[in-house]
Order: sequence, then structure tokens, then C-alpha cells
Amino acid sequence: MPYFQRPGATAKAPRVFYFTLGCRLNQHDTAAMRASLGEAGWAEAREGEAADVVVVNTCTVTARADQEARQAIRRLAREHPGARVVVTGCYAQRAPREVAAIPGVSDVLGTAERDTIAERLGAPRAGAPADPNAPAAPPRGPVIAAAPARAKRPAASAAVPAPVPIAFGRTRALLKVQDGCDAFCSYCVVPYVRGRSRSLPLAEATDRARRLLEAGFHEIVLSGADLGAYGRDLGRRGLLAALIEAILDLGASHRVRISSIEPNKVDPSLLALAESEPRLCRHFHLPLQSGSPAVLGAMRRPYDPSAYARLVERLAGGGPAAIGADVIVGHPGEGEAEFEETYRFVEALPVTHLHVFRYSPRPGTRAALHNDAAPLAVARERSERLRVLADAKRDAFHRSLIGSLRPAIVEGARPSVESCIAMTDVYAPVRLEQRPPAGGIVPVRVDALRDGALLGSAPG
Repeated sequence: MPYFQRPGATAKAPRVFYFTLGCRLNQHDTAAMRASLGEAGWAEAREGEAADVVVVNTCTVTARADQEARQAIRRLAREHPGARVVVTGCYAQRAPREVAAIPGVSDVLGTAERDTIAERLGAPRAGAPADPNAPAAPPRGPVIAAAPARAKRPAASAAVPAPVPIAFGRTRALLKVQDGCDAFCSYCVVPYVRGRSRSLPLAEATDRARRLLEAGFHEIVLSGADLGAYGRDLGRRGLLAALIEAILDLGASHRVRISSIEPNKVDPSLLALAESEPRLCRHFHLPLQSGSPAVLGAMRRPYDPSAYARLVERLAGGGPAAIGADVIVGHPGEGEAEFEETYRFVEALPVTHLHVFRYSPRPGTRAALHNDAAPLAVARERSERLRVLADAKRDAFHRSLIGSLRPAIVEGARPSVESCIAMTDVYAPVRLEQRPPAGGIVPVRVDALRDGALLGSAPG
């Protein structure tokens, strides 16, 4: 009996069930595995169906992410008894033996090894029903394959192998063009689990965007672990702006959105494009982490609050724009005075979205060597204060949009009703009672804010 066949299974194509934790990059990586295994002949198990293989793509950005991964792995092993449980992703890369010790785990694949998951699982075979008289297969321990991630890897590993819908339905698609990071911020484990920065060549990235557009998508969301570093390993600066222009040149009925980008890597060419190109979405996510110069220094962040503020003010000065920021509270060296600096700094900035994280020491990072992080109760109180501020800023931004006309893309509609959600260029979803007759980018008028949701209409 093939190892991947569930005991007592009938002769049918083996099925794989996918479960993803963490960021959009992980969603992209899961989509890449799904496409690779699909091309190799594997079927996909739907929610509630028994699977022969379970693939769990993990995150390790915080201790809580590790805990959530362990809980998910145990639950999925129970729900799919006899299945081959393959754990991959950043937690598997950082602590492969720890992951292998979780009951039910069959294989542990690092972030590089998941790129070859189809070869590692082998060709799918339906097999015959299990012979009840056959001797049981000898027990075996989990197979661990997780090579060190700090070495550079081929740029092709940063791409999805086929134009598949990722996270946004059939109108907006995520395209990963960069992976890894060379920054080594004091608190961050990304360079240790995703490796050094590497970029998809411009021509290949453009071709993948073309295939996504041909598949019916109208928005390309460019993504990477350190998107602003795109092209630097290829010896070219300003390549991200060139890629955006190349994608926009592929037609007239689509647009480009960029995901999180480090503020010190918004170069002049990208800034000029953001101020002049209407089909580059007015949506910028700029990780801040702290508004205290002292804490930024301890974090090894290569900018100061004044530089960050100048960038945000310039982007906001060009008209309505969604500007998001990440903030970490409780980092070693952050006392009450430093937190107050951060709070006042964020309060004064025209940011519209805020992601707040409590500091979590990650093994192997510089910050983990220090024991002066804020106590958990203090970090919770600080994060709650910032989340209340974030809610107020988001609501104020949404209210400022009422009465305006914004370019939007319809994300989908429920089959039984005409209402749908349209995503504007400024990352504000608007519910429409009537689905616009035209596809692609359509003008949407923002009419009201009700119960925290924007309501609107599509003129004409």
C-alpha cells in the first residue's frame, strides 16, 4: 500500500488538504504548492473531506504564532486520521525538530524544501483497497528536510508557478516578486527562516503578471518579504518602479497595488510614480515599529521618526491615501516615556490603518538576548491603547471619503443577491447594492458609513 494512502481507502485519486497560517506571503506560498501538486496530478480535499495528505504552512513571527501552529497541527491530525501530515513554512524552518515532535507529524519541510513538495510527495497513485490480511507497515519517525535558510537561493523560488487566484477571489491577485531579507532587525526572525533577499527577474515577473491578467484579474498586488529590496540582488536600484510601469503597460483595464514596503526603501523613482500614476493604488503600508528614536535604534531600524513623518506627509499630501503602519509595543528598551513618544507620534500622523503587535522574543535574534522587555500586562495595556487609536483613525478616514468618487474593483457577489463589495484604490471596501454592469476598474461613489461599513453606488 502506498505510504500516502489512508488505511481502508478505496481506489481513487489521493487528496491533499491545505491549511495556511500567517501572512499573505504564506498564502502565496500555499497557492504555489497547490498549483505544483495540482500539475503533478494530486487532487484537492475540500473542507470536511477526508484527506490522504495534509499540508500545514506555518508562521513563526511570534510565540503565539508557534502556539497556533501546534494547535492546528494536532487538530488536523485528529480530523484526518491516517493521513500524511506535512508541516512546512517558517516555524518548520526555525524549529524543525520541535515541529517533528508534535504527535501526528509525518514530514517537516523548510521554506526552501516546500518549493519541491511535488517531487518529495512523489507521483500520486490511486492504489487498491487495503488488504486487511497484509502485514502493517513498519512505524517510522518524521522525515525532516530543512536546510539553513540564510544562504541565497535561486530567484525562481520567489514566484508562483501558475496564475492562480490567491486570497482575493477572481479579481485581485497577489504576485510575489521578492523573498527573504538582508536587514536583520533585532527582533525579526524573517532572515533566518526565509533566507537572504532575492528577486524575480523583471521579465519573468512581468510575464507572470501578464498571465494573471489574461486569467481575468484586474488588480495585481505586488508582494515580498522585503518588497523595497526588489532588484537589489540583481544589481539594479529603482527596479520596483520599473516593474510597476511594465505591468501597467500590459493594458488599460487593470491597476497595481504594492504591499508592505520599508519606509527607507521608498526610492525617488517609486515616490514619483506614486504621485503621478493614477493606476498605482493610493495605498501604502509603511512599517513604523516605534516612534521613539531610542527604541528604533535598539531595533536596528535604519531611519528615525522625522524621516518617517516626512514620507507619510508627502504621500498624504497628494490627495486621499490609505497609509498603514506596523507598531511593536514592549520591545526591550521601551519604557513608559518611549511608548508615549510612539503614541503621540502616531496620533499626529495622517496614518489610516495600524497593525499593533506585542513584542515576542524570537530565538536567535539580538533582542532575545535582552531581558528588559515590558511585562506582558504592560504590553497588553499599551497595545490596547494603540488599537483604540487605530479604530478612531480608520473611522475618521472612512468618514472623510463620504461623497467622493473612487476607482474600485468589484471583488465578488453572493449568488443569491446583487450586492457586492468593491475595493477602492485607497483600500476602503464599499458595499454596493447593485453590481456594476462593467468589469475592471469602475467609479464608485461613497455614500455613507453605517455600523463601521462604507456603503456606496456605481453611477451609471
